[in-house]
Amino acid sequence: MEDKTEPTYEDAPYTEQSLAQLALAATAQDLADFLIGFVAVWPTSEPRPVEDAARFVRRAQELLDRAVIVEKVGGASWEDIGDTLEITKQSAHAKFRQAVEEWEAAVKRPIVTDEIYGIGGLEARTYNRMPAGTSTPDETAAYLDRWALAHADGRDVGGRPVSGGLARMTPLVELMSLSTGALFEEFVVPPPHLLAENAEREAVLWERIAAGGHRTRDAKKHAAAARQRAADLRAQDAHAKSIADVQTPAQHAAEHERRWPREIYGPYRTFPDVASARDWCAHCNVWIGPGEKPSQ
Repeated sequence: MEDKTEPTYEDAPYTEQSLAQLALAATAQDLADFLIGFVAVWPTSEPRPVEDAARFVRRAQELLDRAVIVEKVGGASWEDIGDTLEITKQSAHAKFRQAVEEWEAAVKRPIVTDEIYGIGGLEARTYNRMPAGTSTPDETAAYLDRWALAHADGRDVGGRPVSGGLARMTPLVELMSLSTGALFEEFVVPPPHLLAENAEREAVLWERIAAGGHRTRDAKKHAAAARQRAADLRAQDAHAKSIADVQTPAQHAAEHERRWPREIYGPYRTFPDVASARDWCAHCNVWIGPGEKPSQ
């Protein structure tokens, strides 16, 4: 019999449902390890059970938040959540709304950059907003597999008790996420280097769809079109970089505002490199002005 199972690609992102479940699993593991401290009795140390119990309650609330997120991502309504907790849907919404909204914002745009003024001028600090463990899901899942097996206590939990239950996006689902993802929420007109990355990934996904025998002719045509679009965008990006090499920061700022007047995260800003006194445009991904490039 012909195998109709879709192949699983290791570079495909996990589904939102799987990421939510992984965040719940990581929180549960952390909480279980924390509880070990309540079991041991140390006669020489000063007991602080109330303080430790209060810390446990706070962590248990986080576990409940993660559980609610898993169910919301799975399609549960606030009424469903309220019924389970024996509270009204209004109370459930008020209690868990912030946690769910923070999750949704992180999933849409995991990587964020905060701009602050430091010693050398304006500095950018980039960090990942996803919950602990979900920014490196493969590493977390592998660790939790080992943890679950070590604590199975003779029970049959399978060879991959955590990673075995995680699902990755299919090429079609990932294609949809590319066209509606965070890039198009962040920029009215995204810069060419980011659009090129999108197009290159789109080409890979169409090629996988073609290899799977799904509308092969159309998929190959879409893949070729995406490859060409990526090449055009890379050329456009290279042209922008060559122009930036001879611009002053003020000239680049004026051109930036002309091309991207409605970038939603604020006006153009420069990121100075203290050693070379050259400016970096984080939006356009270019160093501005002539001279030796700062060491990366």
